[in-house]
Amino acid sequence: MAPEKNHLRSAVHVTCARLQSGYFSDSSSPEHHKARADLAKLRRYASLDISNNPLALAQALFVMDGEFSEKLAGHGDEPSPSEYAAYLALTLFAVHMQSASQEVHSKGVSFAQACGKLYRRLEGSSDSIKPRIDAMLLAGSERARLVHIRSLISLMRSQDICFDYARFAVDLRALANPKKRAGIQLRWGRDFVRGSYSVAPTLDQKQSN
Repeated sequence: MAPEKNHLRSAVHVTCARLQSGYFSDSSSPEHHKARADLAKLRRYASLDISNNPLALAQALFVMDGEFSEKLAGHGDEPSPSEYAAYLALTLFAVHMQSASQEVHSKGVSFAQACGKLYRRLEGSSDSIKPRIDAMLLAGSERARLVHIRSLISLMRSQDICFDYARFAVDLRALANPKKRAGIQLRWGRDFVRGSYSVAPTLDQKQSN
């Protein structure tokens, strides 16, 4: 029997892939202009607390494709865990995409693996990122964790390091659940070590496969 579809992961992947494809399409095409406009909107909401800015969540979800609205939309007065995770993933994706010269959403590469690659890339520099990664993994609150995540993604942008934003959204949703948080933190710790000993493929290498 086929595994049950993860609707959050599917919807975030479809949205990131569409925005990414449009961004790198012909600069005179409608797809390019639409993607740039959507990404600019998402970036504006990246640092907002959606509990005080409901329009930010509405705008972020508006750009989504897939089956998100049908399967995962909340029905109460608070954002559902899936809505909030999608909002975070998409706004951080937009930050990562700013002035990008290559794709930043890459299936199969976890956020923690990308952190490991970043650590290896910057190893020996005066600005060690290991304390930031440790603080992110051990953060006792979501607000503190997100501060470190945003900082790390900004560094990844400067180093052209990509990761899987759809998988990231699923992990963010799990991190918000106290019963699942320790398991995600453990896996991220393992993925970080794994990523620090691997070499990220270049865009040319990806295209030749």
